[in-house]
Amino acid sequence: MSRLIVLIPEGYFIEYFVYSVARDDEVTDRYHGPTGEMCKVEWTGKIRFRGEGLTSEELRKLIGRYSPEAIAVRLLYGGEEFKKTQVYDRAVLERLKSLAAQSPLHIPTAVRLLKILERIVPTPEILLFFETAFFANLPLSERTYAIDGNLPDSYGEGLGDVRRFGYHGIFHGALARKIRQKGIEARRVLSICLEPIPEVAGIYDGKPVTVSSGSTPMEGLPGNTTCGEIDPGIILLLEEKKKWGPETINEMLSRKSGLTALAGKNVTIADVVLREGEFGRARDLLEYRLLLSCGAAIGVMGGFDTVAFSGRYVAVADRLAERIVPKLARGAAEPSLPSLFFMQESLDRLMAESYCRSKLQAEIIH
Repeated sequence: MSRLIVLIPEGYFIEYFVYSVARDDEVTDRYHGPTGEMCKVEWTGKIRFRGEGLTSEELRKLIGRYSPEAIAVRLLYGGEEFKKTQVYDRAVLERLKSLAAQSPLHIPTAVRLLKILERIVPTPEILLFFETAFFANLPLSERTYAIDGNLPDSYGEGLGDVRRFGYHGIFHGALARKIRQKGIEARRVLSICLEPIPEVAGIYDGKPVTVSSGSTPMEGLPGNTTCGEIDPGIILLLEEKKKWGPETINEMLSRKSGLTALAGKNVTIADVVLREGEFGRARDLLEYRLLLSCGAAIGVMGGFDTVAFSGRYVAVADRLAERIVPKLARGAAEPSLPSLFFMQESLDRLMAESYCRSKLQAEIIH
């Protein structure tokens, strides 16, 4: 067996997952089972950021210990530049650096990480998985904001490519693919991703047509600590009345809002769904906002055949489904309960499966 290391940057640390993977000769000569059986997680852990950057020592030790044939890196943002998984090289790095102005919180960190990986010898093949890739070709009416994204020079640097994206594309894309593989008849899929920043996507014939997130993950549904959609005037009010700067406002809206703010303590989506008596206000708001986003997606698709759940809190999805799916069905032109689909796989597992599938089908384009 060979090995794959999956890296998922999360805030101030990087989660890593070491997978054993079937060897090339096993894949090409003898393997005929599901791709999920080709890989098995052996070890997991975290590498913490040091100050403004990363230290190469821990990564060097990790790679030296397991000698992986490849490293899969999850990147939050790829813009319209990256519409599929990419094999890393210097040209890809330069293209990625050009997106820094569009995603200043994520791209510089990703670039530092890739430069460190590049310097580790021997360097395994590096594969980049972009969360936005699944949404790169959203319909024009869905991705467009009614603002001038390229303001005149008199306003300073232009805003560049300001448009709506989704930020859980790996989950949504895998979910649509698994539904097809299982032979489920569903042209119109309502995909609900239960991550710390949850997201609803409408998937029609395997392609996304609408998504609740926006230019950044802040727009859309309220999350564990993120506010979700708010009136932009509130930001101006905080600046004017509180005299808060951008960093303070961002800290409040992204780390001190959402379900945690409503509950008055640190909570997750799973907490508010399971402990409804204690966190009723937070649960009611979450369900209400889910209904609004789902209703919008249903309207765009002209109905829905399947409601599908994924994400790290998928274990509580059945409780949510009991409460919101009947309401959605009653609002349909022809009321009937849609089929339900629950995808249990974690993000790292989906990335590992994608790598194994590429070994079978040569899907990754060099």
